[in-house]
Amino acid sequence: MQNAHHQSGFTLIELMITVAVVGILGAIAYPAYTSQIAKGRRAECRAGLYQAMQQQERYYTQFNAYAAFDAASSAPIRKFSGDSANNSACNNFAATACGAGLGECVQVEGQMVKTDPAGITHLSLTSGGAKGCKLNGTAVTGNKDCWP
Repeated sequence: MQNAHHQSGFTLIELMITVAVVGILGAIAYPAYTSQIAKGRRAECRAGLYQAMQQQERYYTQFNAYAAFDAASSAPIRKFSGDSANNSACNNFAATACGAGLGECVQVEGQMVKTDPAGITHLSLTSGGAKGCKLNGTAVTGNKDCWP
C-alpha cells in the first residue's frame, strides 16, 4: 500500500495574485492618504492663523493698533500653528499692514512647513476677513484648496 503524503500550503500563482492585489490596493490608497494628510496640515495652518488674528484683535483693543512683526522679530503674537514651532504644519507667521496702516488693517501670513501636493506655500488672513494663499510663491485668490 502506498503512503499518500498530502502537502498543504499556497501555490506560487496564489501568492503572486495576493501580492498583485495588495499592490493595486496600495496604489489606490497611498495618494488618498497623502491627500488627507495635506488637508490636515492646511487645516492646522488655518486654525493657527485664526488664533493669531484673535491675538491681534486683543492687541488692537489694548493699543489701538495691530502688532507688526516678521518671522525673525519678536512679537506678542504666537508665530506657529501647532503645539510647538518644531512640530507645526505652518510657521514663520508675519503680520503686515494692509490698506491704510496698522491702525486700520493687518494681514497675518503663515508659511507651510512641508511640501503641499497642491503647491500651497503660504496661507494668509486679514483682519477684514479676506483669505488668500500662495501657490508655488505666487499669490492667488479663489483656490478651494486654500480656504474651503
